[in-house]
Amino acid sequence: MSCDFTYHVPTRILFGEKIFQQLGAELKKHGNNVLLIYGSERLKSLALYQTILAQMDQNDLTLFELGGVEPNPRHSTVNKAAALCKEKKIDVLLAVGGGSVIDCAKLTSAAAFYEGNCWDLVTGKAPMERFLPIVTIPTISGTGTDMDAFGIVSNTETLDKLPFFHPQLYPVASFLDPTQTFSVSTFQTACGAIDAFSHYLEVYFMRPNLEAHLRCIEGFMKSIVHALPIALKKPDDYEARASIMWASSWALSGFTFGPTKGTPFMCHWIEDEVSAKYDITHGLGLAIILPHYLTYCLNAKSAPLYAELGANVLGLSGEDSPLEMGKKSIAALRNLFFTTCGLPQRLRDCGVSGTEKFPEMARIACRNGSMHGFVELNQEDVVNILTASF
Repeated sequence: MSCDFTYHVPTRILFGEKIFQQLGAELKKHGNNVLLIYGSERLKSLALYQTILAQMDQNDLTLFELGGVEPNPRHSTVNKAAALCKEKKIDVLLAVGGGSVIDCAKLTSAAAFYEGNCWDLVTGKAPMERFLPIVTIPTISGTGTDMDAFGIVSNTETLDKLPFFHPQLYPVASFLDPTQTFSVSTFQTACGAIDAFSHYLEVYFMRPNLEAHLRCIEGFMKSIVHALPIALKKPDDYEARASIMWASSWALSGFTFGPTKGTPFMCHWIEDEVSAKYDITHGLGLAIILPHYLTYCLNAKSAPLYAELGANVLGLSGEDSPLEMGKKSIAALRNLFFTTCGLPQRLRDCGVSGTEKFPEMARIACRNGSMHGFVELNQEDVVNILTASF
């Protein structure tokens, strides 16, 4: 097995409750004009917002704002942000919110130097060439976008949801304060944690990978499984919130990928089509689809992976065969998602009105071909998984 890979994350992480006194100085490194990008106006009722304003004043920074970023960020919002960057001569972007807000900022970073529609940068019609630096303050744990160079954006005109990547899109700094997630609803807490868990699980099942990477992935997944019920019952439990936040940040940084080959994020690709067409919360879509995806992919060849997951992450024991252990592992995840977290179990309960779009969704998820992950999935397989989830 070849062990060749490249790992580089240039993001500076500031973690803890007393980090924001450094925010202004961090922004000042990149210029004077700051664009604050956020989602809900609720931000302005939080102490965090007043802290941001104070840091602007103390460091002679000029703050501009763009709010209203959608849960599945839209390319039209990025175009507005990019236009504001050009008009106000923005030097640095400050993204405060969840993964959608940070992804919006990432595409804005490149779109600020492009005269056309930002969708051109996503589809590859035009190259990303220049970038504004990005500083992030995640207020929801889950996506890991605060420490990676990936993003995803929706086009409501074409009903497409596509990822984008450029090595210059790593945030220059991310301020991670677990106390900022204390007020996150149980629903969003669950959806974010499940998103992070799925990031790890999908890479975990891809082999070959280094033993060191596998054990690290198990540790991150186990931490999420342990901390999530605690955070749901006691939202201000610092240790639980901190564990989920830190585990989430590492999920897409590339650290756990190693020499893995193929398509690790098959379930993510399937769900992306669901949230693109029906605008449901990404983590909720994953929670619904993941057990059906795992059930569909369980066979004699893949069963040892499930057994490893059950024993090393989910705490299952016994003398069961790998296939039986696989079924018990899926059952344990169902219990976590739907009993402990109380999430809906069917797509039909989340605004998915029928199955007629499934073939087209499967075609896009499979990139007009098939997916080559820990099992092979063709478009018919994806339709079957979506139908089982419906």
